[in-house]
Amino acid sequence: MKFVALVVITSAECESEVKALAKEAGAVGATIIDAKGSGIEEKKSFFSLTFEGNQSVLLYVLEAGLGRKVLRALKQYFDNPENDGLAFTTPMNFIVGLDKKLLHKFETNIEQEERL
Repeated sequence: MKFVALVVITSAECESEVKALAKEAGAVGATIIDAKGSGIEEKKSFFSLTFEGNQSVLLYVLEAGLGRKVLRALKQYFDNPENDGLAFTTPMNFIVGLDKKLLHKFETNIEQEERL
């Protein structure tokens, strides 16, 4: 079984909706990291204080097929210009400590997709 890390970077305001979409597509158990970013546009400042929007980084460990499914769901969300963020997967060659219940869920999902 092959695994991927699905990384989603989005504004803190969009975090709940992104988590709900990922969960609906089959992803559970995200690690969420609060973050700041820098972009192409200069941030607004007021009396030398810079105001930057808070961002969230969501990290999922998924079976590769499920990773593609979740990424497709998130693509539809991020295709809307009102929703900001990006998502990508990267392969994981070695993994230890994966929850056995989660591993069983991945195996069950693979078996169900093979029947279709």
